[in-house]
Amino acid sequence: MDIVKTFDLVAAHLPNLESPFFAAEKARNLLENDRHGHRFNLNKILDRVASSGLRPDQRMRLINEVSNRLREGKLWLVYGHCDGKPFDPVVSWREDASGQGRWMINDSACRFALRDSVQSLNENNITPQQLAHHGGRGIGSLSVGLFSTELRLLRKEEALQRQSVASSDSPFPATPVAPLPSTTQTPQSSASETPPEIHLEIGLFTDGTLNNADNSRAMEDRVQEECLTPLEDGEITEAECRYRLAMMLGGSYANAPSNVAKLRDMYVESKKVSDGEIKQRFWVYAPGIGTRTGASDSLVGMTTGMGQTGVVNQVERGFAEIAGRLEELELSRTITSITFDLFGFSRGAASARHAAHEISQGEVGALGRVMDARGIKWPEQVNIRFVGLFDTVAAIVNPLALDLSPGNGQNDPVNVCLRPENVKRAIHLVASDEHRENFCLNSLRNPDGSLPANFREISLPGVHSDIGGGYGESVREDVLITPAERVSITWFDQPEQTTKWQELDIVRKQIEAEKWIGEYSLPMTVIEQSHPTPSIQELESEASLDIHTNFITQRTPHSGRMAELALRMARQVRGEYSRIALRVMHELAVNEGVPLASIDPRDGALRLPKDLNLIDEELRSQINAGSNNPSLTPESRDLVRQRYIHYSAHYNSIDFTVFGRIASLRLPGLVAPNAPTQSGERVIYPNR
Repeated sequence: MDIVKTFDLVAAHLPNLESPFFAAEKARNLLENDRHGHRFNLNKILDRVASSGLRPDQRMRLINEVSNRLREGKLWLVYGHCDGKPFDPVVSWREDASGQGRWMINDSACRFALRDSVQSLNENNITPQQLAHHGGRGIGSLSVGLFSTELRLLRKEEALQRQSVASSDSPFPATPVAPLPSTTQTPQSSASETPPEIHLEIGLFTDGTLNNADNSRAMEDRVQEECLTPLEDGEITEAECRYRLAMMLGGSYANAPSNVAKLRDMYVESKKVSDGEIKQRFWVYAPGIGTRTGASDSLVGMTTGMGQTGVVNQVERGFAEIAGRLEELELSRTITSITFDLFGFSRGAASARHAAHEISQGEVGALGRVMDARGIKWPEQVNIRFVGLFDTVAAIVNPLALDLSPGNGQNDPVNVCLRPENVKRAIHLVASDEHRENFCLNSLRNPDGSLPANFREISLPGVHSDIGGGYGESVREDVLITPAERVSITWFDQPEQTTKWQELDIVRKQIEAEKWIGEYSLPMTVIEQSHPTPSIQELESEASLDIHTNFITQRTPHSGRMAELALRMARQVRGEYSRIALRVMHELAVNEGVPLASIDPRDGALRLPKDLNLIDEELRSQINAGSNNPSLTPESRDLVRQRYIHYSAHYNSIDFTVFGRIASLRLPGLVAPNAPTQSGERVIYPNR
């Protein structure tokens, strides 16, 4: 939402104006919650000279003044694309039984201020669809106060353009026109005195939670340094060494580079100087949420998305680096234009959307402020060419705002609303098999399920990191699909005779029918396992899905036995499937002009295994034909599910190190960060 002066209203604002009465109270709540002034600049709204800081009493006086001006109709509360519809709209479109429509002013107190512009809308038969086009020189961008005049000028321009096109298409030769005599310098002298235009292209890559490409590479160096001798002496396997290093260093070291990091490596940096123009291109990478390059991971950042390693700080660090790079360029004059390409995964995708919002705020946004602090003037033209998102999961926990759940759809202070008018093209790849409670999807779809014309949201088989990347090349996946529950068994009975066993057997048959294990399953080996010392089951050589029984020494009051029962699945799963999502995003981005180098088929980190080539072709051919829900043949689906797609929803214990030793925490019903939703379906929030 925006608070706009009457003079600044444009035609597209009209159907999105809240009535003065409700606007005053709604705006008061928004302003009181915007304690740090990140969203609203009170001094600018009231045309006051900005001060260095506001005391709480001064701030409250300004809020009261804004509220009063809204109530008086001197200011307007304008709903944006992601804010839904006004509760009591000032102007609305009404159709009669024949389908003919007219614009109506619903609030008599506003009739004087808006009467002429609404009347002009009706006289010129302007529809809601026409008003929606407010980018560039669309009808929606015309000033409310001068609507009739600007509309006449716009239509005159359009007529001249049509006439020019018709002339160029004429079969008759054009009459040559002698050039006008020059009254200015010659081209040579002008070029030497006119400073060149400066055009920049900047790629901003915001990585996901516990994804940090530098830490991933540091892990490989540590493995070479610390595991070589124990491996040669036969004291430990490489997998166990990696696992212990990961426990000691943090999850960001164990994760492989994500698709965001790989795209960053393909973003082509360049500088081109020609007559009257300088073009320069560079990228900035912001390590993922909860990570610190070369240091331990942050528990606060990874669990809440807040703090020094949270989403807002990730964006601000990225903007600070962009401003630093601009400063290093030592540009001699104002930048003419900046074109942005934004890429993000998981919470990093939320960061990319937040960054798009801040960029769209211009000089008063976070990027504008940091540029101003370094003496860099905001460019004449700023646009966002492409936004590439891998499975957006904001999952913000903000205790100060009483937001205590990552899955409730509340994301303040992060703005994940991506407005279609602010970007040229947005692509969102989402995981169709993801269904964890704490991994709700922040969709690009509107509340009614529709997508803006310049957005695509493509659903691909797989879970969260199967789409965004980060899984190791091959891991032993050993998961509890149900929580371990205790049952009492007499000395004469077996676990199979309990009611709990029968319940788990029903779940087992359901999972079995989904074909997570089958003819394409890989054998499990000691060398490739991800967890070398499973706490509940010995190593196995074949993939398995069974009800695990763990007898406990504690006796029941009736001298029986206690046992823990849980449905457990153990498989060997490979990580190369995420490279298909990488290829999809790469191709769609290049189609929009994003400067990405070709995918090198010789690069082992990018190359597809042979058995994925056909699956890649199946999916991408459907996507290129316009499908947002590509499907696989039954055989391809079984292969990719049994060999490549991970099973992310589980009740495994939380592992950590204590004094150099690996420990596990398992509190059934209390601590299960990867637990599935109760329905088994993913929770999806619209773009807002």
